[in-house]
Amino acid sequence: MINLNRGGSRQWYCTSFKLGLVLLAAAAAPAQAQTSVTMYGNLDVSIGKESGGAVIMGRGYNNWLGFKGQEDLGDGLAAIFNLQTRFIPGTGAQERPTTFFQGESTVGLKSNSVGSLRIGRAVTPLWNNIWLFEPWYNSGFNGSLASYQTGSYSSDGISDVALGYANFARISNGVFYDSPDFSGFRFAVAGEVERNPLAKTRNLGISLNYGKGPVGAMASYERNGNSDNIYFLGGSYDFSGLVIMGSYAHTKLVGVNAAAAGRSSERLMVLAATYAVGTDTIKAGYGRNQDSGNHKVSLGYSHPLSKRTTLYSDLYRETIEANITGYAVGMSHTF
Repeated sequence: MINLNRGGSRQWYCTSFKLGLVLLAAAAAPAQAQTSVTMYGNLDVSIGKESGGAVIMGRGYNNWLGFKGQEDLGDGLAAIFNLQTRFIPGTGAQERPTTFFQGESTVGLKSNSVGSLRIGRAVTPLWNNIWLFEPWYNSGFNGSLASYQTGSYSSDGISDVALGYANFARISNGVFYDSPDFSGFRFAVAGEVERNPLAKTRNLGISLNYGKGPVGAMASYERNGNSDNIYFLGGSYDFSGLVIMGSYAHTKLVGVNAAAAGRSSERLMVLAATYAVGTDTIKAGYGRNQDSGNHKVSLGYSHPLSKRTTLYSDLYRETIEANITGYAVGMSHTF
């Protein structure tokens, strides 16, 4: 026990205590100044129609509201977090009723030299990079050729219907690592910590990407809880305004997912391009499932009103069981 009854000792401890408070305040001030929290979001609404259907209000891309931030811990290390909810602007409803933070809910560490490590729920390495090789950013709506990039494969594969496809491109209860950039090369790895009791195995995925100058490339592999697999290759080249891009994927489906798709494997391809006309962009693409025979051709045009606001239109024709022609016009705004 410390005895503070003696005058000299009391004075020494009081002085030390005051000095300690000053040092703590000085240390806390820079850290607080280097902590940032950002609110961000995307709003996208379209009006469209497909042959044989009614005019509907939809979207050209997903809508979200998020909060992300980081705290500088010194020596190039930072604590990071990201919370993102998804919604339908036409009704204000939650995008997936079973999952409030549908987009992401992670916390982790980020290093300038080592990369970032997050834990929680997030997009898999495959889907976090696949949008780079499709003019509609793998949105899955209107003119998008997303279904010809991944076919019947789902990152979940177990509880798709029960969860309203909330985990279609995501891992819950997962660990996510993203490397720093090495002269244009980077890679990402992710996997589940907890295994779904109904699953055969844990989800696991990896993606290797290259992007430098006009060249972009990607190779990815993923396995879901049902032991379905997908192998994906993508590439792009920018000819000073004309960007040619393409992808090839091979899925291997087992059990109930193979029965639902009507086949045990799929070979999928996309060939597409974007062309800049001033600030506007023309989009065109063709996608085909070589095993089912399904195919789609799409055209699109986007006109930015500002850096954050864009008007767009799509026209597409898809052959599944019958020919479907569709169109959509819409507006998007990011903040």
